[in-house]
Amino acid sequence: VLQRWAEHALRSEYNIWRALILYVGAGALQEALAALREAQQPDTAAMFILACREIYAEIIADLGDLDDESSSLVKDKLRNLPALDPENEDVIAVGECYGQYQRKLVHLCMDSQPFSD
Repeated sequence: VLQRWAEHALRSEYNIWRALILYVGAGALQEALAALREAQQPDTAAMFILACREIYAEIIADLGDLDDESSSLVKDKLRNLPALDPENEDVIAVGECYGQYQRKLVHLCMDSQPFSD
């Protein structure tokens, strides 16, 4: 149900953030990444991936309450969020899109005259 609402939010309302939240709620991170890739909004994609990784890091850090041996074993297994694995094709594509955005931004800043108010 959440995934259908996410599709509706994305296609009918053109609200990518609402769609991303619904995709995450549905456990459909691959669909969220596909939506980001299709939308070609590199800043939004970077913020989404960063937020997911930070939340995941907090969850892993909270596993520190386990005994030391169990904790290190679990943390090693769960180092990367599976859907946001740096080797995932969609994650790579979103990262490349953000890299292109950064390069364009640098060129725009370097080519324009500085403002002075």
